[in-house]
Amino acid sequence: MAKIIIHTDQNSTEELLLTEGTVTIGRTKDNDIQIDDPAVSAYHAKLVSFFKPTYIQDLRSTNGTYVNGSRVMEHTLEHGDIITIGKHNIYFSKESGFASTPDPDHTIELSAGDISLILKNEKSEKNTD
Repeated sequence: MAKIIIHTDQNSTEELLLTEGTVTIGRTKDNDIQIDDPAVSAYHAKLVSFFKPTYIQDLRSTNGTYVNGSRVMEHTLEHGDIITIGKHNIYFSKESGFASTPDPDHTIELSAGDISLILKNEKSEKNTD
């Protein structure tokens, strides 16, 4: 799971976990993330998270969408990328700890012999039905 941290020019921050789907960013209230800044277009950009890595897409904004200082129309986001929209910086972070660290209370280690025995038992149960 990924998250973004939004920093405003008033030094306030907001954190948002990204789930599968699209998050719109713009000046109007019907965006998922509203940024009250005249340099931000009504519908400025969107973050898309489906199956693959999250990417940002500029929605033909007047003043552009920047990632790490470069203007982009579409960009696949990496951990640590900084998105700039108007006077606001949005930090992208990948939350990957849960996927790479097994939970010892819910992890079962099986040897090849164990797997073979389980498969043999399942096969014999199906034959007796």
